[in-house]
Amino acid sequence: MDDKDVQIIRELLLAEDEYVSGSQLAELIGVSRVSIWSYMEKLKAQGFDFEAVRSKGYRMTGRPSILNQTLIQAQLTRKASAFTVFVHDEIDSTNSEAERLLAHGQEAPFVVIARKQTLGRGRLGRVWHSPSNGNVYSSFAFRPFVSPSHMSLFTLWMGLNLCECINSLYRIKCGVKWPNDIHIDGRKVAGILTEARMEADQVRDVILGIGLNANSDGSDWPEELKNVAISLSQATGETMDVNRLFAAITGRIAIAYQQFLDGAHKAIAKEKWPQFDTLRGKTISLMQGDNQISGVARGIDLTGSLIVERDDGSRFLARAGEVTLKKENEPSS
Repeated sequence: MDDKDVQIIRELLLAEDEYVSGSQLAELIGVSRVSIWSYMEKLKAQGFDFEAVRSKGYRMTGRPSILNQTLIQAQLTRKASAFTVFVHDEIDSTNSEAERLLAHGQEAPFVVIARKQTLGRGRLGRVWHSPSNGNVYSSFAFRPFVSPSHMSLFTLWMGLNLCECINSLYRIKCGVKWPNDIHIDGRKVAGILTEARMEADQVRDVILGIGLNANSDGSDWPEELKNVAISLSQATGETMDVNRLFAAITGRIAIAYQQFLDGAHKAIAKEKWPQFDTLRGKTISLMQGDNQISGVARGIDLTGSLIVERDDGSRFLARAGEVTLKKENEPSS
């Protein structure tokens, strides 16, 4: 990606409906006035449209509706400007690509985003259904060099921040279903997969994978997903601007990551978790291998473990497992 393209688009976005002179753009990116025309033609090939008026300059009149690397990078906030954005139409897995980039020395933080995955990964080695139908798959890569114990709340913390970002953008209410799903009205809109790699006694690399149902109408989802999944467009009745959405998400992740490094996330998560906990106060079944535990979900502890209150009043702390809501009249165990 050409940084000059990003600078031009950022300047035109800031101008909104006003014109920006060719001379101003040329000075901004350090090229001749004549060279600006070739940059504008290259941007048109990406899906941008411009109006050019003599003595006034250029005004943006259209932008790509599909994922576009230049547009996302240009919309990043100052706090997220350190992120490098990589966009693919199709890839095996964004987590796998992030692994490859880290292995080849790509400086972190960065984010890999794709419209389609052919080998998408979910928790416990499962395949993540990843068609090219308006959904977005992303992996954020970091090199935190923290102790393993510092990672205990990472996935839930990022899930909480993803919910806050979506809720503020679209005035809807989504929450976190422990341990790694994002739900709207009891249906899954996103899933999170965190993968970490150790070096000596520190966590060297962390990849935060997010699969987000953005613009799908659900018609091509497998039957088993149609009643349990939802997209943002279904929830809002609007078509998502995926470039704006992922620029906003990247900005929020950047802030959340810094709070995580500083250790400030623990107090904030403790305060905010009840607002986003979709299981709190509900009767659940927790599966850990062949072991089933039933009870009422009572939030999480400071390590991110799920607190399950059993019928006898005792409490069980779950570090991992699969949770389902218990049906009425289902016997306890």
